[in-house]
Amino acid sequence: QAAADAAKELAAAREERDMSQRVEVLCSLDNGDYEDDDGETIVYGSALFEEGYYFCDKNLWEVTLQQNMGNICRLADLRGCHICVGGGFPVATLDDTVSNNATFDGSIDGDRRQTISGDACEVSLCFCPHTVWLNFLIHGWPREEWEAVIQEDDYHQDERHIIHFLVENVAEQYPDATVEFIAVTFATRNIPGALKRLLSSKRKEEVCADLDEQIAERDWEKVVGFVKSNLQERGIFSQQYHSRVILAVLRVQGFKTRTEANDDIILRFIAACEQSPGVFDSDDGEEVFTTLMQYLREQFGSDQDDHMEES
Repeated sequence: QAAADAAKELAAAREERDMSQRVEVLCSLDNGDYEDDDGETIVYGSALFEEGYYFCDKNLWEVTLQQNMGNICRLADLRGCHICVGGGFPVATLDDTVSNNATFDGSIDGDRRQTISGDACEVSLCFCPHTVWLNFLIHGWPREEWEAVIQEDDYHQDERHIIHFLVENVAEQYPDATVEFIAVTFATRNIPGALKRLLSSKRKEEVCADLDEQIAERDWEKVVGFVKSNLQERGIFSQQYHSRVILAVLRVQGFKTRTEANDDIILRFIAACEQSPGVFDSDDGEEVFTTLMQYLREQFGSDQDDHMEES
């Protein structure tokens, strides 16, 4: 019994700790009437701040929210929602009718994220001056309807706010439409203290390593595009096999980013391959790879041997 009680106390203490570090989208009872101390606070989506990740280099910190399946937000109730941290301190409110509310705007993005399935429509809001973004999905709004709205781009007519359009127009027409809050994003320049104090050392290492991997992959995609576009312009090596081997040699030798020097060597390497197209006719893949490696080495010159050895 003592062990069970201790476990309950530990779980309660952990919950209290996590509560202070959560990013939440919530709505109090009666759409934000906080005068009733007994009013229930409804949490629609939440996640720990440290579970976020960097993207757009280190300019943004995004926290992916976990949907509370016990509390589903109706689109008609959108105005009563708030982005909160630390157990309920508001960062932003979605009520466009409050005169002293911080400026915010939004856009209807449709299905721009490839992970979206079905008829769900994504909407993004941006809050100023301490830049925060909120992304959510609308379910129950037919695809043909929101596609037409995006095409016509008329939801800002008469200077009406996007929230007004969603609540007064869409929710009125589709009263069963619901909202799924998916992410809150912060501009990192505005939250240096939170990033420093709320992330454990281990988590800092993980997110920095993940960011480095993202940047490296993005840089490599630029190299891939550069090589493929040059092969296409020259009208050579139309088969995917050729470009794959050329790219494999470049990657192994460390040409994973585009610089002026690297671009020059890559172009000369492609020209050398063009002059000896027969090398690709060999059935021995290792031989083809080794020969192309030699072609690439020849483009460096003798003063680049140290760089090649390091690669």
